[in-house]
Order: sequence, then structure tokens, then C-alpha cells
Amino acid sequence: MLGLGAWWEPITSRVGEERKKPLKAMRENIESIRELFTMEEVSYSGEFVNLDRVKLDVAYGNVDARRIPIYLGATGPKMLELAGEICDGVVLNYIVTPEYIREAVELVSIGAKKSGKTLDQIDRPELLVCSLSDDDPGEAVRTGKSLIAYYLGTEPHIMKASGADPDLVERVKEVVGWPATESDYRKAADLIPDDLVKSLMAAGTSRQCRETVEEYVDAGVTCPILYPLMDDMRPVIDAFADWSM
Repeated sequence: MLGLGAWWEPITSRVGEERKKPLKAMRENIESIRELFTMEEVSYSGEFVNLDRVKLDVAYGNVDARRIPIYLGATGPKMLELAGEICDGVVLNYIVTPEYIREAVELVSIGAKKSGKTLDQIDRPELLVCSLSDDDPGEAVRTGKSLIAYYLGTEPHIMKASGADPDLVERVKEVVGWPATESDYRKAADLIPDDLVKSLMAAGTSRQCRETVEEYVDAGVTCPILYPLMDDMRPVIDAFADWSM
């Protein structure tokens, strides 16, 4: 499969790139890539993509057309719709609530209908943070606070999608500089309430984490991509090894 994303500010401009018309740029890239996957010669004229009789070069091996699923990492409403319209799948973001996922899935469905597809034809995996400890669930929640502080302080699209209180976001941004240090994260973590952690990730005991993941699946996630926040990921593997809804 091929995964694509439009990136975000301020990272884009800091490496000398211009994040201009991301929806149009993404559509042109996906359309032209799909044509290239036919293994035929392609000409494409767009604002961002221009190909003049280009063909993928396979020196040895199969030169038949490729059926490669394209997945789009999307957070904003328009990009979610675009994913439903022209992609095989959408990778949903993390540090968001199940309520956000429901709204995101509805937007993907709207996009799918534009091209005559149903929601069931669009795969919807989601990156989902898991901070787990049966011995000290309180510490698991505290561990999650630093990650949330980072995203609320540095990534505008996550700030908005998280549904966090704007006043809290501003307080976190005052602490988390750019680039932020581990010390900044720890200071900002003290501002994050426990209930916000539990609303944005799977945190706590094995049972609590499984229940949270079930909420995201119920909201429309087809495949949770569990991201263990602990150094030792084995407790997460053990907690979900025999898990089924």
C-alpha cells in the first residue's frame, strides 16, 4: 500500500517547503500516481504535478498494472472527504476523541458517495496511543500527559481536532516552546487533567485500555494501530493478544 499525507505547519516552512493548496496538491498527486500504477505512459498537467510521457521503469520482473491501495493520512474535514472520494483508505489521527472519530467517519462517507462508493469500501485504521499499566494505572495516565502536552503545544491541527479547551491549549503553548525540551513537556504535563488523557487515548489498566479501544472501533475505526507509550510494549501485546469485541 501507499500512504500519503499533506504535512503541517510549522514543520513544513522550517524545512523550506511551502504548504500551498494542500487539497489540490494531494488530489493531483493521487490522480497522477494512480495513472502511473497502470504501468502505461502518462502525461498529466496540473498546478503541482506535471508529467510528460512518463512511465514507471521496471528493468526486471512483472510489468503488469499494479493494484496498490492508496491511504491518506487526514485530520481536517476537507481532507477527510477527499480521502473518502479518491482513496482506498484513510489513516485517522490520534490524540482525538471517539466523538471526533464519528464525525471524521461521516465526512469520509460523504466523500465516498461523491464517487459512487460506500463507507464499507474505505478502510479506516487509526493510530491510537496506549499507555498501560496494571501495576500503576495512575502512572500510565501521567505518562500520557507529556505526549498530549506536546501535541497541544506544537501541532495546530491536533489542537483543534482534540477538542481540548482553548484556554488550556494557550496555557500549554506558553510552556512548550519550539523546539520543545523534555523539561518543557514535563512542566506542561502538569497542566493536563486526567480526564482529558482518558478521552484522547487508551490509558490505565489492561481492562480500561481494551474498553477505550472498543469505543474507537464502535465510532468507526476498522483497525486500531496501537502505539505503546511505554518503553516496554509487551504489556500492550499481552493485553490485546486474545482481545475480541
